[in-house]
Amino acid sequence: MAEEALGKSVKQLKKERTTAKSSFTKQANFLCREAHRLIESELKEEFKKLSSGARKVFETNDDYKAGLIAEIEATEDGAEVQLSAQQEADFKKAVEECNAKFDEVTEIVQDNLWQRYGQSDVLTTISAAEKACDRTAAMPVDGTGYESYEVQLELSMRLVKEATVTLLKWERWIPAPERKDLESHVRKLKECSNELESRKAEFAWARRAAEDTQALDTSMTNNPNIMVPAGQIIPVVKIKPTSLPKFTGNKRDYYRWKRDWENLQKQGEPTGSVEVKKIQLVDSVDDRIAKELRLSSYNTADDIFRVLDNRYGNKITIAMEIVEELEKMPALRGNQPRRVIELIQMVEKALADLTDLGNVGAMKNPLVIKSIESKLPELLKREWLVYMTDPANNITPDKHFDELLQFLQKQEDVLERLEQLRISERVEKPERKFEKNYAFTRTTKKDSTEAGCIVCGAEKHRDRIFFCRKFKDLKLTEKKSIIRKLGACKKCLGVHEDDSRCSDNYLCRNKDCKKGDFSDHHYFLCPKWDLKNLNEGKTISKDSRKGSGLTAEQEHFLAELSPELAEKCKKAFTNKVKMINLD
Repeated sequence: MAEEALGKSVKQLKKERTTAKSSFTKQANFLCREAHRLIESELKEEFKKLSSGARKVFETNDDYKAGLIAEIEATEDGAEVQLSAQQEADFKKAVEECNAKFDEVTEIVQDNLWQRYGQSDVLTTISAAEKACDRTAAMPVDGTGYESYEVQLELSMRLVKEATVTLLKWERWIPAPERKDLESHVRKLKECSNELESRKAEFAWARRAAEDTQALDTSMTNNPNIMVPAGQIIPVVKIKPTSLPKFTGNKRDYYRWKRDWENLQKQGEPTGSVEVKKIQLVDSVDDRIAKELRLSSYNTADDIFRVLDNRYGNKITIAMEIVEELEKMPALRGNQPRRVIELIQMVEKALADLTDLGNVGAMKNPLVIKSIESKLPELLKREWLVYMTDPANNITPDKHFDELLQFLQKQEDVLERLEQLRISERVEKPERKFEKNYAFTRTTKKDSTEAGCIVCGAEKHRDRIFFCRKFKDLKLTEKKSIIRKLGACKKCLGVHEDDSRCSDNYLCRNKDCKKGDFSDHHYFLCPKWDLKNLNEGKTISKDSRKGSGLTAEQEHFLAELSPELAEKCKKAFTNKVKMINLD
């Protein structure tokens, strides 16, 4: 009934609709009669009340209709609920009358608001913005009007923004024929403001040119002997200060850093001040090294260099480290042009470092040369041996390293071009997926190509359910349901499209299940499988009860006693249960 569905009777719902219609009609008549006397805020407030009244009419009309339907459903059991034609017409008439009256009053309110308030407000702001943009665009570009242009541009941007806000404010009350024209005006104002903003760059260039011209005139006034062609601008030279190189503790770079630092320091401080040289040297050493060696405690830069030479300037140690680093590089394989290039560059870098140390002979050691040759890939090594054994090249032990270096440098150019022409195909490594186990009752929404086993969730036997241990322990009905979901074959439990891939190695061999020579199902789907499991469950349950030695009535009786009394009674029971296996 209506009272059960809506909490009110049909009579009450009809009365509420009548009240809402009456209130809406009164508000509409008031606006039709007094709209020309109300001010802007009053018109908007009364129109809100009218909108609320119309919404109330629609809601009560729907509630009344729902109440009638509920009343009919309660009286006619099982019959199709239909309202009479008169009732349907009544509901439709109420909606149409409300819409018509609301549209009529809306038009009256719109005319009053737009003609009396909105039109003048929107047109005034748009006109002011257009005039400001025209004045700003008419300003000539010169070197002295940059500040004036900025002020005028700021005013224009503010008026354009006000015009946009005003249009949005009155958008609800603008008549349709005038709305497109006003929106077009505001759109043009925005485009004009963007163009005016871009003109700031022209004024900036003009001001810069004026400043350069003024500087030239000033210099000509102070020194009239300078002859500068007309239109030529004196370039402004900006010098960026250069800092001294910093030593970070790399022994291989120590002597190169020391040489560069002394040359730059002499150019920056030609007076040769001892104090300045010491301060600059301490600042050019890494803070960690300066603190560790306490460099700030020494008086002169020569003392600091002496300490640094003792720690980082042992040439024999540096040469040994260079050779050891070169020998530690692993041997290269074929088809690795980038690695071969790195090896050649490492040899060149080692030679340059040893040259700075004055110990080039370390690189020409036969053991070092043999180590470099052994690290070359087989193809390159074969080419070098052919080149070395050719009598025309005249390679002697004294020229062995020089010829090897020259050969490797030629190969470096070839390998660089080969590397640039090579199309690198990145091999996508498969992502490591960790196996997740899920409960049987849990359902997860996954794509069929990505989901795991629907029983245990494992991904290894997704399409091979016969590997699932939990599947073996299920009941026969559950197994058949899972087989249907997978679309698997009943004979082999595999998922395949045609019978040619079906295997008969796992068919049930029970004599009762055979139809002819073979059975038509897998031995996991044999009905005897469930019976066997059921018997095993019975045996286990019997064995579990055998340990207690109490009947169900005795256990119930002991549960109602206190622990001490229950223990005494339990000892007093002498009954014995003899279990007989019916299997």
